[in-house]
Amino acid sequence: MTVIKYIFLIGFLIIISCNSSKQETDKNSLETENFINNNLNSHPGKPFFTFDAVDYYKNDIDENTAMNLLNYRPTLLDSIRYNLILDETSENISNEYFINNLTKAGFNKTEIKSEDFQKLAALFSEQHQREEIYFACIPIFRDILVFKKNEKVIGVAKICFGCNRNKIIASKANTSNFGQGKDYELLSLILNNYKNKN
Repeated sequence: MTVIKYIFLIGFLIIISCNSSKQETDKNSLETENFINNNLNSHPGKPFFTFDAVDYYKNDIDENTAMNLLNYRPTLLDSIRYNLILDETSENISNEYFINNLTKAGFNKTEIKSEDFQKLAALFSEQHQREEIYFACIPIFRDILVFKKNEKVIGVAKICFGCNRNKIIASKANTSNFGQGKDYELLSLILNNYKNKN
């Protein structure tokens, strides 16, 4: 009989623990969502892109491997990785070659849900000058957002959260003030929902 009591007690504790963990996760998600909504610009300027889809590409390349690409690119694949991960020059984003290179270079793709489009549109829009925080480091663009309209690539945002740097490609808007204030923190919180979903 005591064995059954112990099994029942252990089962009960596991259920309580799992329920408590789920409540804590839900509470953290709600707090994060409130933080994002309270800190987004409620009256953004001209959007960088008018989009109906966003693909998020993530590459977990370590810093040493990325830095080795600065001086040593023996293969075509290494050159592709260098151009995507370290180079700040604009790429030709209007063709399928660009998207194929993201996959070849080890980026994992996740589609952003439409419920997050408004948040991204508020972040990726013209803004007034605010406090800038940049770090003295070489940017490693591990996070790339591909903005689409009618299934065509219309713009790209390459992001380095470690250095608070970005390269926004193909926008006709003034993108120079992106990354000021809490932009990187807010974007990171939005994208955290999509990491490790592949």
